[in-house]
Amino acid sequence: MSKVTIAGDVNGTGVFTIAAPNGNTNRTLTLPDAAGTMALQGGAGVGKVLQVVSTTLTTGFSTAVNNSFNAVTGLTASITPYNVTSKVMVFVTMTVGSDTNYLNAQLIKNGSVIAGAIATAEGSRSLGTSAAWPTGAFGTYALAFNYLDSPATTSTTTYGVQIGNAGAATLCINRSQADDNAASRTRGTSTITVMEIAA
Repeated sequence: MSKVTIAGDVNGTGVFTIAAPNGNTNRTLTLPDAAGTMALQGGAGVGKVLQVVSTTLTTGFSTAVNNSFNAVTGLTASITPYNVTSKVMVFVTMTVGSDTNYLNAQLIKNGSVIAGAIATAEGSRSLGTSAAWPTGAFGTYALAFNYLDSPATTSTTTYGVQIGNAGAATLCINRSQADDNAASRTRGTSTITVMEIAA
């Protein structure tokens, strides 16, 4: 019969603890049937994708802004990291439209802007994680960006997008601003995907 041995290290003073699961479901840890050392942190597992959450918004969305930003309803993804050290990779692709030609998009986490995902301020320029310049009220534009976040938590974290303009404007997702019922008016989809990366 195989045996499990826990060997101490004479050079260390740390305590190795095996804790029972906090729940009513049994758990089994199966060790690899190969020679070598199994690394759970800081080794072979680093950089691996632990989980993926994705949301696709297929309906049209519009919002009126006036030197402000509004959240895009329905374009959010929530993830509960397994480890406090994990990174979260966020991917966003959007179909956007505007009646005043330009649109800024900002990445938000739990309802607040992620400062590290916003462009450096310079003069009076409008700032965002990304930006687009749709071709007038009849046009749509593809906008995409990604960001590697360090949430430093195992609590549920929700990522989303808000859009804005430095003036008064109507901004649209998945449709043009005009959006009248004609084959020449385009519609698309928008997706946000978050991946937990072991670190």
